Amino acid sequence: MEQDITTRRSTPFSLEVRKDTRFDFSAVAAIHTEDNLYISHFLNALSLVAPLTEGMLIRAIRDAQPLIEGTTLAADAKAFIGQEAIHTREHRELNRRLDALGFPFEETTRQMEAKVKRLEATMSLQERLAIVVTGEHAIYALSRAWLTCDQNSFQQDPEVRRLFTWHTLEEMEHQSVCDDIYRHLYGNGLANSVVRGRAFLGVNRLLYRMIGRFMKALLAQDRPPRKGERRAFWRWMLINPAIGLISARELAAYALPTFSHWRRAEEDQRLIRDNLALVYAQQRS
Repeated sequence: MEQDITTRRSTPFSLEVRKDTRFDFSAVAAIHTEDNLYISHFLNALSLVAPLTEGMLIRAIRDAQPLIEGTTLAADAKAFIGQEAIHTREHRELNRRLDALGFPFEETTRQMEAKVKRLEATMSLQERLAIVVTGEHAIYALSRAWLTCDQNSFQQDPEVRRLFTWHTLEEMEHQSVCDDIYRHLYGNGLANSVVRGRAFLGVNRLLYRMIGRFMKALLAQDRPPRKGERRAFWRWMLINPAIGLISARELAAYALPTFSHWRRAEEDQRLIRDNLALVYAQQRS
């Protein structure tokens, strides 16, 4: 008998938790990409946001684990938590480097995390998992943009590039895990789709606000912008390498009724494999 779609594991391989992955940010400057204030602090803001968002994802999946014991999704949930925990660990290392460079955000981060946890306390597990599913797609959209754009078109500190490349390829690896868990627990019905639709809009607003808040604060604490620097940032986002534009297209695809994870399975697996080789080949000695 064919397995029901709500219990199907869609990840086409076993997930790996790379516990020994480490980065050395001791020589990283705050302005590390294209010598551009805005591009660098956009990426710094993503790093500051990462522990907050990944903490939310981990807590939701951990609370769902007792409900999927004995299923084919249990190992994926464990690996998902492991990967996200290591992402958090390494982004905190970059964030500590920013603190040492004169950009202290520990107190702001603590306040935002407390606010997130208060919000979680008002929500059902289904609502939290819907946020995880849609949040993971937003992260996947940015991840695919990072891995498919022309990275040779811009200069960047090698260790910062390694961090974001490693993080994004693992996000692509577990792109469907949370969606599989949600569908296993709640199905594909209209009511559950509505919950996910609301979560999708809420997640993108939340991410935009968090990234915007950190980026604004980083810019306020750094040097004045140079002439043309803001324009160069928007060109970087929308024209070349067009990370923002590619991300927007991937986000829009999620709303299509034909959307499915791993619809480009061969290409996604090639991107993961090729970038894994680059990450570890370029490890700073």
